[in-house]
Amino acid sequence: MKNSFTFKSIILLFLVGMMVPSTNTISAQQSMKYGMLTFNKAVNISGKQRMLSQKMAKSYLYLVENPSDAKAKRDLLTSKIIFEKQNGIINQNSGYKVTKDRIAKVNGIWTEFKKLIESTPNYDNAKKIIDLNTDLLKATNDVVSAVIVESKGANKNDQDLLEDDGSGESDLELKQIINMAGRQRMLSQRLALYYFANQTTLKTKNSEQMLNNVFNEIDGTITMLLISNFNNEKIDEKLGLAMTKWESVKNNKNKLMNQGFKPAEMYKISNDLTKAFNTITGLYEKVKI
Repeated sequence: MKNSFTFKSIILLFLVGMMVPSTNTISAQQSMKYGMLTFNKAVNISGKQRMLSQKMAKSYLYLVENPSDAKAKRDLLTSKIIFEKQNGIINQNSGYKVTKDRIAKVNGIWTEFKKLIESTPNYDNAKKIIDLNTDLLKATNDVVSAVIVESKGANKNDQDLLEDDGSGESDLELKQIINMAGRQRMLSQRLALYYFANQTTLKTKNSEQMLNNVFNEIDGTITMLLISNFNNEKIDEKLGLAMTKWESVKNNKNKLMNQGFKPAEMYKISNDLTKAFNTITGLYEKVKI
């Protein structure tokens, strides 16, 4: 009788154990998200930090010669507030030391950059911003890369390794497309930044080449997005809209390189392009695999 009870107890415990997820399983399920965010959302948000770094620099350079423009002042202020808030969100939701270390580097550069953009717009600080903005851009881009690497670890557990159906690779490709589309937002702002940096009062030996490089990267990336396997009818529609806006610049490259656009016109073009690519990036974020 005693032996029968022991055997039944063992069977019962075994069945209960089968019903309760193991610690490893729970950890794997929890790690599928970037804290309170999805990893797709985290890639999108961290990518926006790149854009904001360029938007703040662009707005400052524009305000040097257009100090009474209310929209540019508002853009500079709101971009600063959003940049700081989003940096905190990315940091709070990360469980990866590399990501946190890279965010710390962003914060170090941001301290100096913030002082410059908070100053009354002037040529001396504008030149310092031209020198420093690429450092901030690189640091924010490194955070995006770390988030993508973090997602690779979160989306692989022991069972995935045993039964790899290719979905992990597709998931990584999607995040890379979100990243690519998000870079277009940044490049749209950087285009105007170096358009203003290429004017006589601020021009350096590198500003014209930088402007040309940005032009070529935007144009080349549009082609890559057009052939993405993740495109759907809505994304194709929005890509068409973005291309229409881009054609107004592409067909006037000589005008771009020779200060042929009015400053307010270039300022608006960059914001319109950014808005178009932001919509596209958001659509890629929601793609289901």
